[in-house]
Amino acid sequence: MSEDQVQVEVSDCGEGVLVKVAGIVDALSLPIVSRELTDAQRGSGTVYVHLAGVTFMDSRGLGSLLAANERSREGAAPIRIYEPSDAVRRLLDVSGVAPVLIEVTELPE
Repeated sequence: MSEDQVQVEVSDCGEGVLVKVAGIVDALSLPIVSRELTDAQRGSGTVYVHLAGVTFMDSRGLGSLLAANERSREGAAPIRIYEPSDAVRRLLDVSGVAPVLIEVTELPE
């Protein structure tokens, strides 16, 4: 596995930012995902993390979401999960952190 097995696209989303993640989120791709989440949280608008295209996420990928959530609790832009793939949903449920990460069903216009 290599870093190019993950794709991260960042775009404006209403008054926030959309971070669209696709592919494999593991130890090798973690620096890319973490950097993009951290950069997105430097703004003032909500960060929406679109996870429908994630085919695999390990505990380090989950850790990056939890770290982003913790940054928001410390004053960074809030983070919201949008359309987690089955792989991500399973990880959220099995790990017990689904209630910690706020999920939205719609994106702002």
